Amino acid sequence: MFCGVVQASTNSLRRLGVQVHLGYKVQGLNAAGDAVRVQDNAGRESELPADQVLVAIGRVPRTHGWGLEQLMLAMQGRALKVDDQCRTSMRNVWAIGDLTGEPMLAHRAMAQGEMVAEIIAGKRRHFAPNAIAAVCFTDPEVVTAGLSPKDAEKAGLDCIQAHFPFAANGRAMTLESTDGFVRVVARRDNYLIVGWQAVGAGVSELSTAFSHSLEMGATLEDVGGTIHAHPTLGEAVQEAALRALGHALHV
Repeated sequence: MFCGVVQASTNSLRRLGVQVHLGYKVQGLNAAGDAVRVQDNAGRESELPADQVLVAIGRVPRTHGWGLEQLMLAMQGRALKVDDQCRTSMRNVWAIGDLTGEPMLAHRAMAQGEMVAEIIAGKRRHFAPNAIAAVCFTDPEVVTAGLSPKDAEKAGLDCIQAHFPFAANGRAMTLESTDGFVRVVARRDNYLIVGWQAVGAGVSELSTAFSHSLEMGATLEDVGGTIHAHPTLGEAVQEAALRALGHALHV
């Protein structure tokens, strides 16, 4: 997650009455089995009463227990090592999806599977997407595609960023969901867009626009100069680009 996006999600959870405990370690159930023992950064232990406990600590590729280890394929960490055609270290053996590591996303796996099928059919294909959008279907939803401001900085890129709040978006007002924003990250020298982030109700539908702009090498002027239908959440995409250029219409 990214700065700003996380805060918006946290604020929404707190308004819903959800308590968020960050930086804690789970120690296990208490002796009575009706609470979870947790420990904060200072080592202080406390209990959180609970009827049910859901443990969600991430995923790992399932590479053992079904015969894969007998092939002795090259690994990359805990995932299978593949090239840009999803070929493994063994001839005529391909791997796609979560088995090949991050990002573990269904739409990535589908794109890889389609490519492998075409390669087997004799076509020339390579898997080299500029960006793969990731979505958290929470309330509010979160979308990320490409580089965050921090990612761009780490990559040595001199970038500008701008966000447009849904509080100024007509469609968000009609949906009574004005929390959140759309943020764009672009290179300062040529305005090439390198990343998008959004948080808010229904923003998962903006992931397509984000991916399109990154794959097509769009600039801020390209997005800002495209007429967006009104009233739609997608207008926030245009407005973020215009704001980065210094002339947003509604902020």
